[in-house]
Amino acid sequence: MKTMICFENISYSSFNNEVIEDINAHTKNSNEEISIVSFDETMPFRDINTAIYKPTELDSFNNGIIICPTIELAKNALKTANNSKRILYLYDLEWMFRPMLYEEVYELISDENLFLILRSEDHKSPVKNISNREPDAIINKFNLEKIWNLL
Repeated sequence: MKTMICFENISYSSFNNEVIEDINAHTKNSNEEISIVSFDETMPFRDINTAIYKPTELDSFNNGIIICPTIELAKNALKTANNSKRILYLYDLEWMFRPMLYEEVYELISDENLFLILRSEDHKSPVKNISNREPDAIINKFNLEKIWNLL
C-alpha cells in the first residue's frame, strides 16, 4: 500500500528506530511504495531503505495513507490538499509531557478524518477522557502490515 510516514526528525529515538526497522524489513521483501517525510532536516542515525522527502511533498501525495506519530504532525497532514487517508499512530501522550492547548488536542483527536491508533492499552483512558473517542485500534509495536490490514 502506498504509504508516507511523517517524522519530526530522523535522528535517534525509540519510535524512529522501531519505524525505520519496520520500513527496512518491508522494502527488503516487497514492492510496497513506502516513503518518509522529515520536518526537521537531520541526518538519519541509521540506513533507511526508502526515499526521504521534505514536508512540501505531502500536498502531492495522493491515493495512499499518511501516518503521523504526533499531534503536531497530524495537524499538518490534515491541512494538506490530497485525498490520502490520515492516520494518527499516537506513540506517546504528548500533551501530558509538554504544554499544549487542550482545545487543539481535543479538536485533532476528535477529528473524524483521522484514523486513530494507540501504541498502548494504557493510552486508551486518557484519550477517551480528552476526546470521548475510542481508538480505531491499538498496535503495541509499529507494524505497517497490521496498519494496512485495518484499512
